[in-house]
Amino acid sequence: MLMRSSGRRTIGVRSGVWAAVMVAAQACYNYVPLDSQAPASPGRYVEMDITDRGRVGLGDRFGAGVRKINGTVVAQQGNDVVLAVDLVTNIDGELNRWSGDTAHVNREFVGFMHERRLSTSKTALLAGVAVGAIIASTASGLIGGGSQSDDEPTGPINQSNRIPLRPHLSHGIQFRLWRIYVR
Repeated sequence: MLMRSSGRRTIGVRSGVWAAVMVAAQACYNYVPLDSQAPASPGRYVEMDITDRGRVGLGDRFGAGVRKINGTVVAQQGNDVVLAVDLVTNIDGELNRWSGDTAHVNREFVGFMHERRLSTSKTALLAGVAVGAIIASTASGLIGGGSQSDDEPTGPINQSNRIPLRPHLSHGIQFRLWRIYVR
C-alpha cells in the first residue's frame, strides 16, 4: 500500500474546527428580558422589539417595517436610548447590517428589550462537543480512517522513477562522434 501524506485531511480538520468556533460564538449567548422603561446601562448589547407605533415613528431612519434593532447602548438621553446600531430586522425577516452608527430610539417605540448575556452552560457544552469532535477526527487519522485512492500507482514502495545520468563525455569526444555520425 502506498502511503502518501495529503494536506486534504489537515484542511478538513482546520475547516471543521473553524466552523465549530463560529457556531460556538453564536450559541454561547442568551437574550434576557429587560424592563424596557428602566434606564439602560451603557455598554450593554441589546435587542429592541419595535411596536407598530415605532414602525411609523422610526420608518424614516430605519426603513419601513422595522421589527427589531440590535446594538450597543451608548447613552440614555431623556426618554431616548442612544444606540450604536449593528443590525436592523424588518417584518419580512430581512437583515440589514449597520456599521455601528449611533441612533436615538424613543422608549415609547420599544415593546420589549432583551440584553445579550454570555451563557456559561451553553459555552461549556459547546466547548465539550468541539473538543470531542477534534479528538474523534484526530483519532480516526491515527487509527487509519483514510482510504487509498484507485488512481494511485501500485507496486513496490522502494521503486525509483529516477532517470539515470548519461555518461559524461569530454567535449572533444562528443564532437568527434558527431562528425562520424553526420557523414
